[in-house]
Amino acid sequence: MRSIILLLLCVSSFAFAQDLKLIKATKQTINSGASPTSTTNYTIQVKKSKKCVLTIDSVVNVYTQKSGKFNVFKVASSTVLSPNNQKQIDAANIKEKGIFNINFSSMKNRGSGRPGAPPMELMVPIADFTQGAIVYYRVGKKQKKLTVDSFEELETINAP
Repeated sequence: MRSIILLLLCVSSFAFAQDLKLIKATKQTINSGASPTSTTNYTIQVKKSKKCVLTIDSVVNVYTQKSGKFNVFKVASSTVLSPNNQKQIDAANIKEKGIFNINFSSMKNRGSGRPGAPPMELMVPIADFTQGAIVYYRVGKKQKKLTVDSFEELETINAP
């Protein structure tokens, strides 16, 4: 009897395990150009440990409730930081297990840099993810979500 109860507990905990596990979430701002532009690049790194077909539908800003464009990359090794270490894949058909990066960005134009010249006085709204993001995905026909509460801020890059 004990073994049956133990088996049921193991099976139920495995059945309700999350398909995507958050490893880390980072953001890095890059300031560049004579007409100052700020781009913030976001990366959500997740681990898929189950063998199933998974589709990432959208990445939604918690504050604005809007989704934007994103790319998904399969990471060959989580210890090597190199663009050659990852391969872009189709977000609608993720079959293999492993570590994946979900990348997206937001951009802000800060004006011409000349005093009093347009668009210096214009406020440009950006889709900043300071309150977090939600990744909506599907396994089969069941929709699920992964919530990212905050992003670790990496060093800002000030380019010419």
